[in-house]
Amino acid sequence: MADENEQQSACEAGRDEQHCKCRQRRAAAEAAAANASAAQQPAAHHCTCKHDGAAEAGEGEAHHCKCKHGDAEESGDEQPKHCACKHDAEGHAISTEPHLGYVADLASLIEIQPESTVSRVVMREDGLRVVLFGFDKDQALSEHTAAMPVTIQVLEGKLRVGGEGREVELVPGGVVYLSARLPHTVYAVEPSKMLLSMFDNRG
Repeated sequence: MADENEQQSACEAGRDEQHCKCRQRRAAAEAAAANASAAQQPAAHHCTCKHDGAAEAGEGEAHHCKCKHGDAEESGDEQPKHCACKHDAEGHAISTEPHLGYVADLASLIEIQPESTVSRVVMREDGLRVVLFGFDKDQALSEHTAAMPVTIQVLEGKLRVGGEGREVELVPGGVVYLSARLPHTVYAVEPSKMLLSMFDNRG
């Protein structure tokens, strides 16, 4: 009787081992099939857009471009979008379709800080960059140049803008144009908010 029990246990152990090996082989086959299928998938497009619509991705992840303009192509629902947008010299997406951009109440988007000069970009469209500046009284931008043509407007306060050997006092309602690479200065006669428009034609 003992011999029969030992034989039965050995048989069960053999079946279990065979079953285990069978499961391992099946798992290996499934993994190989999955790898082969992945190899046939087209590589995800790594979008280098830097505009607000481009989703951030960690290192090693695909950047899922969310462009909703220009020549952006959508792939399947679960696939990254393949960005075909045109880009300016800094890599920002440029729309290829007519569209309207709008920012309301510019002056409310920046605050004047004591004894400081602060700035923020509020619009970036088709090579146009719009930047707001807040100057406390007597704050200044020392002589510098821009790589592109710019215009300066005052939303609040008074600025003194110098360039090409002359100075103008700029108040709300006026505009100053500065050609590319023209050395110029900006001085706040009183606490002021400035609108700088930069026209990047280097794309």
